[in-house]
Amino acid sequence: MTGEQQMIKSIGRHTMAAATVIALGGAGGVASQGPARADVFSAAYTCTVPVLGARPVLIHGRLTASSARAAVNQPIRFHLHINRLSLQSPVAIDSWTAVAGIDATGPQAASFRVAGSGGALTPRQPVSGDLFGTWTPRARGTYRFRGANVTISARVARIGALTATCQPNPPRPVMETVTALSYRVMRGGTDL
Repeated sequence: MTGEQQMIKSIGRHTMAAATVIALGGAGGVASQGPARADVFSAAYTCTVPVLGARPVLIHGRLTASSARAAVNQPIRFHLHINRLSLQSPVAIDSWTAVAGIDATGPQAASFRVAGSGGALTPRQPVSGDLFGTWTPRARGTYRFRGANVTISARVARIGALTATCQPNPPRPVMETVTALSYRVMRGGTDL
């Protein structure tokens, strides 16, 4: 019997299952309305799970901005799609919600959040999901977006609601790049 199997027995099947569900069930991604170019990313996170403590999680996904070119002071929609998580839930999840932070670097440093939710998942079903949000650039230039903290809440039968927090491990990959131009340039004019 492996050490992990012994630990599962020692803390109880339902508690372990619920903790795993929280660690992996809702880690969603961000993507935007109209595909810019959205490359697939892989990001390592450490999730703090009730009873189990810190757990490593690898998230594969795609962050898409509504456009690779945006106008200053005009909102950009983002859509984070999680393709695959490094673990699967051993028990059924009734529903989940997630909120993920996204950090923007470039001419202006900023952070914004994307959020989403999902329905029931069967045991061992690969977890995937979508989170959505908006952000408005305030200065011209090229911005790079990286994942920040993620909070996941899952409802599990016989256990109730469980919440986990996940922090990105360095180095954080660039998930998307957007160039913000003045509104005049976006309409075909020149920028003074």
